[in-house]
Amino acid sequence: AREGVTIAVGVPTVWLGSLDYLDEAGIDLPTLKRVMVGGAPMNAALMQRMEDRGIAVQTSWGMTELSPLGTATPPGDMRTAKSAGRPAIGIDLLLKDAAGIVLEPQRDVEGHLFCRGSSVVSRYFGQSESATDAEGWFSTGDLALITAGGELQITGRSKDLIKSGGEWINPAAIEALIGIQPDVAQAAVIGRSDAKWGERPVLIVELEKDHSISDDALLAPVRETMSSWWVPDSIIRIDEMPLASTGKIDKMRLRNEFGAG
Repeated sequence: AREGVTIAVGVPTVWLGSLDYLDEAGIDLPTLKRVMVGGAPMNAALMQRMEDRGIAVQTSWGMTELSPLGTATPPGDMRTAKSAGRPAIGIDLLLKDAAGIVLEPQRDVEGHLFCRGSSVVSRYFGQSESATDAEGWFSTGDLALITAGGELQITGRSKDLIKSGGEWINPAAIEALIGIQPDVAQAAVIGRSDAKWGERPVLIVELEKDHSISDDALLAPVRETMSSWWVPDSIIRIDEMPLASTGKIDKMRLRNEFGAG
């Protein structure tokens, strides 16, 4: 506010904390017209809070290995929280299945995301082996979908997938449904060891200050749109979601604290 900033960049948790502070302190940011968000999935309710203040939200996706931008929504081309935008110049995207076979078609299907380009890492420092395959494709570790219009949607992380009774559950899909509720500040789903099923999903949630919501209401969107075995077995409510140094939710810590059977 003091410097008259017009454009700003940060991960969603930074904006969540900032908006909570602004609301509590009664501060407005009249000069701030646009923010670019990346580093983690964008919460639709958080995006709405920002737009209600007249701030246009630019979603993006990238990683250090891409130097770092992969996709972004161009200014004036704002979309939903699901969209990570279109590829940056010189970045090619490719979807493969779990066995590494290129998916056909490439549009409107979920797969493992690979990318290629002159700004993409070729090998890691101190390593002799290539970080890409024989055709130059780098495995991002993300699950994604590319729409018919060419927009990227990150749908999860392959390492976060929960295998329950031989079937895969995508935590990011559940988190997106829970996070859209206005009472929810942040939500995370982890796998908990289970003697019968191998793993079962557990929902960990931080509510907005002075808000309340029942367990049934929290899980209602999941029950209405997903298979019954995707519904988390339990809900853990915490006062503050642990964050890693990057500002993202620290799922490793959550697994250490709540993932034991």
